[in-house]
Amino acid sequence: MIVSALIFISTIIPSLLGNEYDFELLYQWKQIEYKFNSEEERSEAIQNGTFDIGKIMPIDAQYTFNQYTDEERIFITAPRLTTGVPATIGVIIDETRDGNPVIEPYPSWSWHVEPEKCKYHRIISVFRIWWDECDRLWISDIGVIGDDFICPPQLLLFDLKTDELLHKYEIPYDQYNNISWFNAPMAEVESYNNECENAWLYIADPNDSKLLVYSLKQDTSWSIQDKSFEADPEYVNFTIDGDFFSYADGIVSVALSPASDRPEVKKLYYHALSNNKESWVYVKHLKNRENFEVPYGAAELFHTYKGTRDQQSVTEAVDQDGYLYFSLLIDVLLVKWDTNTPYRQENWEIINDDYERMQFPSGLKVLPYRGNKNHEVLWVFSVAYQRYEAGTLFGNRTNFRLFAVDL
Repeated sequence: MIVSALIFISTIIPSLLGNEYDFELLYQWKQIEYKFNSEEERSEAIQNGTFDIGKIMPIDAQYTFNQYTDEERIFITAPRLTTGVPATIGVIIDETRDGNPVIEPYPSWSWHVEPEKCKYHRIISVFRIWWDECDRLWISDIGVIGDDFICPPQLLLFDLKTDELLHKYEIPYDQYNNISWFNAPMAEVESYNNECENAWLYIADPNDSKLLVYSLKQDTSWSIQDKSFEADPEYVNFTIDGDFFSYADGIVSVALSPASDRPEVKKLYYHALSNNKESWVYVKHLKNRENFEVPYGAAELFHTYKGTRDQQSVTEAVDQDGYLYFSLLIDVLLVKWDTNTPYRQENWEIINDDYERMQFPSGLKVLPYRGNKNHEVLWVFSVAYQRYEAGTLFGNRTNFRLFAVDL
């Protein structure tokens, strides 16, 4: 089992109390480093091209807490957008190299090596992950390296108490194609009975503008299409801090309304990356497969707010009081919105305007701190993704930062 020395997190987070939106910088990297078994192994990986430090683009960060061992960990994902990424998911450990926190592959190196063999125990490429209330880690593996389809996309469920694989599900071939990237999962646990088997996973696919719904209890999934998932041609161009790129990405983020909401009114909020709108759907409708037997055949179930943004947004998260947190990518702002009010700018509160350090917050999550549901923390992983697309992801400056703020 991987053990991280994260004791200092326990001392940092409480210091945020009383300092509203005083974001604390926990980690920062110029480049991503990994824990190899030896210097010789690291050198060999560099020589054979399996480790190319300048090509590694992290996307997500996930805090977890084990109430039985009192262990805190932070996971980092780095999808294989190209070759040269030795491991696509790992845990920050108490080591640095050239000032960069070192990441140890999870659950072990064996899951990440020789991806072309498409082994049973494999993790090919992961964008985002999710930690649920039952101390399990959900991994959505897109099965792609660069533009090359390597293995069928799969869902993996790990027990964080033992780091053992609990369940594996390969997405049926008729629910994906060669451009599918199921890369933004969020889990919902309906009950804790029978080892938390009554759980659901909602996964956004921005490349194909689809939403995948998976039932752990039924061990089955279905794919959903709706016009509200799609990109708007008016919002496919991005310029952040002088770097330009173009993406026609659909639904990129999902966020559930508070767990205290009754099942019949619980909502899933979502938006496309290349769009200026926010939408929602009742979760109860998503759980009924019969609603979606015809593609685009359930438009009446999906709702889009009349108000809009004037720019794009990436990930979002909702706290227990129903406030939704999201980014404004071009202006580099983090915003808080009360979901009980109309989706309009006058109802938004800017909670961070750090233009230099908060560029492209690809990872954004509200999580209970040390298992205390009454003490939530907003985690923000800013990755300056525009530099990767523009070819300006240089190792002589800080590119990736992990922040936390007490709510």
